[in-house]
Amino acid sequence: MWADDAYLSEKKDILVATHSSVWKPYSYLSDSGQPKGLLIDFWQAYAKYNHEPIQFVLLDWPETLSYMREGGNRVHAGLLRSPERERFLDFATPIFNINGSLYVQNQPGSTDTKPLAAGQVVGVVAESYESSFLAKHYPQVEQRSFVNNEDLFAAALEGEIQALVADSQVANFYFLTQGKPLAFVAEQVLYTRPIYAAVPKGNQALLDEIRVGISHIPSEELLRIKQKWINTERVEAYPDWLIPTIVIMVALSAVAYIFFLKRMVYKRTVALRQANARLREFANTDPLTQLLNRRGLEGYFSRLKPKLQRQQEMGLILIDLDHFKQVNDKYGHMQGDKVLVHLASYLKRVVKHGAVARLGGEEFCVLCPATSLDEMIDIANHIRCDVADSVFEFDGAEIRVTVSIGAIVSSDVTDDIASLDLDTLTHAADLLMYRAKDRGRNQVMLASSQSVTTPIAEA
Repeated sequence: MWADDAYLSEKKDILVATHSSVWKPYSYLSDSGQPKGLLIDFWQAYAKYNHEPIQFVLLDWPETLSYMREGGNRVHAGLLRSPERERFLDFATPIFNINGSLYVQNQPGSTDTKPLAAGQVVGVVAESYESSFLAKHYPQVEQRSFVNNEDLFAAALEGEIQALVADSQVANFYFLTQGKPLAFVAEQVLYTRPIYAAVPKGNQALLDEIRVGISHIPSEELLRIKQKWINTERVEAYPDWLIPTIVIMVALSAVAYIFFLKRMVYKRTVALRQANARLREFANTDPLTQLLNRRGLEGYFSRLKPKLQRQQEMGLILIDLDHFKQVNDKYGHMQGDKVLVHLASYLKRVVKHGAVARLGGEEFCVLCPATSLDEMIDIANHIRCDVADSVFEFDGAEIRVTVSIGAIVSSDVTDDIASLDLDTLTHAADLLMYRAKDRGRNQVMLASSQSVTTPIAEA
């Protein structure tokens, strides 16, 4: 439970938020019995920015649904929308996107199986969206239900089930924290859906209150909460049985040792490299746009700097969408996310030599080798003009946006390319980008204080 004493003194009805007690990293009870997780932080931010007390009731997943069926001044902290749930819930605003994935036991060298084929057993949490998804799309699969995620993943790691369907972030969290990131691998992403806040059916006043209250949470706070819980670190892991297996094989005979050791080491090395590649990609990639995140950009910078040829410099373009909060406020965060994804796709197409990253929120970055500032100006102004001329059409809404850009090359910062670091280069471009915003937006600002606002045809 949680509630702010200052709010309680106002004698308001306390809003109760319910969710799972073992849905890490979204919601769970700590060892001391305190609610923790991404959704807990989200609803605490809701309480802070709306001056409204909140209590948490964390239960097993089926019990959270039963609790909502009872009605009252309560909200489900976040769940996927489905026709079954719409019978007793009204859904408010989307909160965060999640992926539902099929995980299978990692058994290198075993014969291929089809885990979603008829008669195969797949583990799910009882009354979960995953369960209804399988029933609808893969009715031939035999489901084995568990009361919560903790029981589901415990059964998987103990070998009771060889396949399961779960939220990707939840599965990654459990496998990593149990020290067995290679025990199961993501075989297939089944869906990507937003999770919604929901209230008991027919409580329109509470529904409206929740929608308005969520809109009061600043986008920077939402981003901070996501980055706190979703980012993961790379984990190196090796099979526990590798050394004992080697000892047994040596004991059997020298010939058998050489033959089997080489065979097993090769297969396990391949599996480990593949798993580490997936973990590196996950840690270095922005989950919404699939661009590099800040960590991934730093890695690209480190690889690019020693490869720069004579007469080449490091060029950086910092791009920020103008008045993007107004897009989210007017069309909703789902539409806003679509604009970000569309812009990311465009940047990947237009940047042929270099890397594109999303640094957070509506801020993007292009890092590439350049022979002159003029080359960077051409790229930056093409981006600016193309975005300004584009109309984003989503679900009948026509959305227009512009961008403010700061463009810089390494010689604007230092004459010694060997001493150049990414933070210095990014900070300089960031200052130029904000100068472009101060001068009216929809323009490219250079280190010379020159502003570029002309269309491509006139440049």
